[in-house]
Parts: sequence; structure tokens; C-alpha cells
Amino acid sequence: MSDKWKASSSTQDIIRDLVANHHPHLVDIIDDIVVIFKDKASKKGDRPILGTTAKAPAILSVLGERDYKFVLTIGNDCWMKLTDPQKEALLDHLLCFIGGQEDEKTGEMKYFMQTPDIFYFSEEEMRHGNWRSDVEYPSDKKKTDEDQENSNTEII
Repeated sequence: MSDKWKASSSTQDIIRDLVANHHPHLVDIIDDIVVIFKDKASKKGDRPILGTTAKAPAILSVLGERDYKFVLTIGNDCWMKLTDPQKEALLDHLLCFIGGQEDEKTGEMKYFMQTPDIFYFSEEEMRHGNWRSDVEYPSDKKKTDEDQENSNTEII
């Protein structure tokens, strides 16, 4: 068996269901998202990384059968230990990293990698709960006309 391989059609079917039900912004690129398995999950510290999402490298369009936009990579050793609901949850999690927004001028969809809106350690959450939900971030405030005129880019 190869170190890496393309997922079966049944895994792609789960992706299709998730996009149809929870990620409608991805419907136009559903066939441009490929799931790749590798023998062993990478680790960060002592924890396995179940999967990752990345923009597809341009070389894939030269070597592959289509112009892939995103690659979901999953460690097969961990995947095989997951229940079916956990597998679906992992794929859903990985799809959440793909953002999409319509360009107001052209009407064209632009796709990008986004970061999770919740990021915490389990022990932190046990001690404090989701304390960040009560924090007002600069992007949450309504901008005044003067703020909008003086702001080129908002960085969070």
C-alpha cells in the first residue's frame, strides 16, 4: 500500500452530503476538494493530528485529473479508530476551514482558508467555560462613518 492515496467514493459522498447540508458556499467547488489519506497521522507534541485542510498545490492540476482547489489530508491510522459519526464530524471540521465569499463587483466566488472562531485547550474550557463569547472584539463593534472612511483593512 502506498504512503498516500485518494479517498474512496464513499468518503467523497460524505463530503457531498456535508456540503449540501452545512456548507452551501462550497457547492460550486465540491468536485475540486479532494480527500487524501496517509498511513500515519502526524503528531503535534504527543497528540495525533487527525486531519488538515490546505489549498491544493498548483502541481496537482498538472499531475491530477482536475484542478483541485483544496486538499483534506487524514491519517488513516486514526481514521480507522473513529466511529462513523466521528468520521463525519472530522470531515465537517476540515470543511469548516474553507471559507467562501461572493465578490460584490464580479459576482464570482472567492475561496480562502479561514481560522476557527473558537480555539482553546480542554482544561482551559473546563476551568473557565467559553469565556471568549463575552469578549467584544474590534470587529464586533459597529463602525461609524468616520471609522469606515479612515480604515483600509481590519486586522484581527
